[in-house]
Amino acid sequence: MRVLVVGAGPAGCTAAVALAAQGAEVVLVEAEAEIRPSGPGLVLQSAPMRALDSLGLLEPCIEHGYAHEEIDLCDSRGVVRTTLTPPSLLQGRPASIAISRGTLSEVLVGAVATTGAELRLGTTVTTLADRGDRVEVRLSDGTARTVDVVVGADGLHSRTRTSVLHEAPAPRATGQVIWRAPAPRPPEVTRYSMLDGGPELGKVGVVPVSETALYVWLLESERGAERPQERLAEVFRERLRPFGGPVPLVGESLGGEVDVRSLQSLLVPLPWSRGRVVLIGDAVHTTTPQVAYGVGMAIEDSVVLAEVLTEDDDVPAALLRFGERRFDRCRLVVDTSVQLGRWEQHPPGDPSLPGRLTGQVLAELARPA
Repeated sequence: MRVLVVGAGPAGCTAAVALAAQGAEVVLVEAEAEIRPSGPGLVLQSAPMRALDSLGLLEPCIEHGYAHEEIDLCDSRGVVRTTLTPPSLLQGRPASIAISRGTLSEVLVGAVATTGAELRLGTTVTTLADRGDRVEVRLSDGTARTVDVVVGADGLHSRTRTSVLHEAPAPRATGQVIWRAPAPRPPEVTRYSMLDGGPELGKVGVVPVSETALYVWLLESERGAERPQERLAEVFRERLRPFGGPVPLVGESLGGEVDVRSLQSLLVPLPWSRGRVVLIGDAVHTTTPQVAYGVGMAIEDSVVLAEVLTEDDDVPAALLRFGERRFDRCRLVVDTSVQLGRWEQHPPGDPSLPGRLTGQVLAELARPA
């Protein structure tokens, strides 16, 4: 089977690895001349760790990341209200790991190379024509390919989605902004701490991602305030000043680029495929970070896609089954994350609702994908 994967983010890279492992001849194209992950870090929970393990990619992520068995939930001063202790789904492995996005990208791109898949940077699809028994693709470098499957893993603003799923809805703003920046990890900051300042201040997370590094995030309501590029680090520090706990210790040592963006969500109705072209990851289910499963869902997509394509020689039927198998699980993540975001902006009368919903959803996500 010949497969063209569009986009070399986590979804595209893991799809390339999973499909190549099943014997597919894979070409992975990336529109950018270099792979530049957005944001400083992320958390991988047990379910996506299980998916990575099935691809032989978990060990390097654990080696280069930072294990988290507990998460401290604090008030704005840093006083611990409760500690979450999620179970591990893999014997002898941590419940979750945090890792820098750059490091995760290096692991995944390295894995693509070892499979023998072809990676072409600075290249994307200009036209594609599904002929029923094949897809004819013309690339931006002027070359043409004939493949059996095209996988659109080109993110929230997917051009593949625009060209194939014409009725797909546009992404929607959720009314929140996330700030993220890397910083050195002080020796005394050893745990993931999340500080809640309510609707006025927002929420802050301090997340170790290695022995020497961490990242800080701030999730707040969108107020339409200006975010001057030349002063982003200064403005971010100002936003962090009301918080206590580990925040003052790391706030003044923010390093690297500050990433700030308005949050958007997207859930494309089924089908996620048309003929021999299928969409995965953020291209069809972009979530906000409240459940911390965005990249996790993309990784699971890749594993499931490779499975269904080995089960049936009827490629269009297999791609339709892929969407049907994934839709409810991805909808659970997107809808729950958006609801939690609403409650962060407008707290419910029953303050236990967010925690109860989160617990129920994470228990459901622990089930096999």
